[in-house]
Amino acid sequence: MLDPALRYFMEVVDCGSIRLAADRLQIAPSAISRQIQVLEHRFGAALLVRSRTGIEATEQGKLVANYVQSAKRDLDRLKSAIDDLSSLRRGRVVLATVEATQGRILPECISAFRAKFPGVDLEVRILGTHQVSETLLKEEADIGIALDPPLRNELLLRMRWPQPLQAVMKPSHGLAQQAGGLRLEHVLASAHILPDRSFGIRSVIERAAAKAGVVARPFLEANSLDVLKTMVMSTDALTVLPPEALFRELAGGCLVARKIDDPLLVKTTIDVMTLRTRPLSKAAETLLGFVRQSIADHKS
Repeated sequence: MLDPALRYFMEVVDCGSIRLAADRLQIAPSAISRQIQVLEHRFGAALLVRSRTGIEATEQGKLVANYVQSAKRDLDRLKSAIDDLSSLRRGRVVLATVEATQGRILPECISAFRAKFPGVDLEVRILGTHQVSETLLKEEADIGIALDPPLRNELLLRMRWPQPLQAVMKPSHGLAQQAGGLRLEHVLASAHILPDRSFGIRSVIERAAAKAGVVARPFLEANSLDVLKTMVMSTDALTVLPPEALFRELAGGCLVARKIDDPLLVKTTIDVMTLRTRPLSKAAETLLGFVRQSIADHKS
């Protein structure tokens, strides 16, 4: 349904080359060049320019590209609305979520949804907390799941799951034997590793440390929970994470989690959100129900 000239233009912008775009579209490069000329004549402006790295959109061309992307999203919404009438035999839903959900919540809700609605395509994007919110605001995802995200008026909270941050370590660690909750200063006095600042919980940890009059000095930072888990299991270090991020390791006994007596760290949550001004398609609303059910099953 997209104007051929606009489709050719977007391929060139995506490929950075008329020849590569022609190969992808399986047409002659000259045909693409003619269509680009038609567009430039129509808009009265140059839309593409050659650079050292290939062909790029001019400022005017970027406006055209933004329009086309917006039009594609509108078409996707139209298609999704029409698919609603087909009892979810077709459709597409994009879920943006933090890594902490991929061990249990994500596979549970997706497998259950897939079993009931095999014709609906799903896309999952594993992102940091701030990226989840931004992806929703840019209308690039239907549902977002984030760990202690900042409150935004534009986002609608659909469900909240308390996930207090705890000190995670091997059972042989000295603090693992201590009875009762741990003091944050004792946790941070031990060798520790932490998620990097793409994780929302990193700022929570640093705020709590500042209030306690201590400083977090991790000898390793990572943007991957798998890296953090592996390093904790293979070194004498501990980390600070929500229990859901390590439920398998905790259940298996290879790691233990100890509560930290700190008012900020006990208030962290996993939040399920959508964009307030964007009505969900029937497929997205249905998947949201599966997400909420999976979380409800594990709430304690």
